[in-house]
Amino acid sequence: MKIPSVSQLGGQNQSLMDRMGTVHDLRYLVFDNDTRLLFASTFDGDWDQYLNDFGALIPDPIDIVFGEAEGWPGIRNPTAKDWTAKHQVSSTFFYSAYPNESVKDIWKAMKVKGGLDVLLDAETS
Repeated sequence: MKIPSVSQLGGQNQSLMDRMGTVHDLRYLVFDNDTRLLFASTFDGDWDQYLNDFGALIPDPIDIVFGEAEGWPGIRNPTAKDWTAKHQVSSTFFYSAYPNESVKDIWKAMKVKGGLDVLLDAETS
């Protein structure tokens, strides 16, 4: 299994994930002598919509990541959800510092903070 490089994903991972607007974090790695893939993410909303968003908004990068996984049908294929469900493993433990806040809520809070920082900086100079 070949690990996709940043250049294969367009070199714009941040903007690709921002396009979805629901992913808090995401990582993938190949291990066990290049025979197994771990794809882990935290997202807002339900699982079906999450996979729909991958298919609608960033299908090519997802197909690059999973392209060499045995039996991967492609994210646009109607069986992609079945394949994913068959291969997923539930987490034993999960922690979130912001369990009730969406990605968009956090972006909004950061924007407000940025505006306040500008005002406060102007007052102190």
